[in-house]
Amino acid sequence: MLGDNLNHVGFATIIGVPNSGKSTFINRVVESKISIVTPKAQTTRNKIRGIYTDSDSQIIFTDTPGITSGDFGKLLNSWMNKYSFSAAKDADITLFFVDVSKQHPELGIGEEEAHILKNLDPKIPTILVVNKIDAVKPMRVDDTIAVYRKRFNFADSFAISAQNGEGIQPLIDCVKQYCQPGPQYFPEDTATDQDDEFLISEIIREKLFNELSQELPYSIVVTVERVRYNQTKNLFSIEATIHVARDSQKGIVVGHKGETLKKIGTLARKELEEIYDCKVGLNLFVRVEEKWFDKERLLKKVGFEKDFENLK
Repeated sequence: MLGDNLNHVGFATIIGVPNSGKSTFINRVVESKISIVTPKAQTTRNKIRGIYTDSDSQIIFTDTPGITSGDFGKLLNSWMNKYSFSAAKDADITLFFVDVSKQHPELGIGEEEAHILKNLDPKIPTILVVNKIDAVKPMRVDDTIAVYRKRFNFADSFAISAQNGEGIQPLIDCVKQYCQPGPQYFPEDTATDQDDEFLISEIIREKLFNELSQELPYSIVVTVERVRYNQTKNLFSIEATIHVARDSQKGIVVGHKGETLKKIGTLARKELEEIYDCKVGLNLFVRVEEKWFDKERLLKKVGFEKDFENLK
């Protein structure tokens, strides 16, 4: 029960380059979709906390934005990188994710992975998590682990597939050993501390990422303006705004005769109905916020204000 002492209570931060499988892992661990997943890099922009609870443990996993040196939206990119490193400094243990399918052990480790390792706090234990082992031969996994262990003093290393769950339980058991006895912070059935507005905005943004081509999704952010629940009708009524960076992008999001926006709204509504197990009425609007990704005022306005001051 909430407040009862457990044998293992702690905070684990998941860090890595974009598309290393961090979000898929956290969704698998908490057995619920709390972090959106797309084939495009840097889908995750905010710290997202997933709460794992069993009979003797509660571990709060933090999914962080993928760290990259890309220059799209210099302020936004810099902010996301700082956000990820700050989360790692606040944790009891760090999980450093590597996509083994993109590794070439004979060439060493990549520039961005090396940058992450250079900036990790050596006082906080770090576990190497080699992910996507279902996509490569075992020799590639072993060689990748060997190369990374030569570059950093990892507390341990694990080979997993976040997609099918292979190797995850032994990793969780290891994380427990770095946790301390303490009170249970969240109820057993809580998967995340994020509110409904955040989840709704992320589901809509996921559909935008999947439906729009090239770089356009990176110029988009979603804010939820209103959420109302009608108990009699078992109906969620939602109004949300899609912010784009230029006038020309608005036309692309809306599409010919509104078809693109309608499709995105339909896909988001169907998934939200599955999540909340009720009918959902979703109204989407598109608004131009020029270069929101390089203006602190606009970043705060569209939902990036959380912990912003701590990253100065």
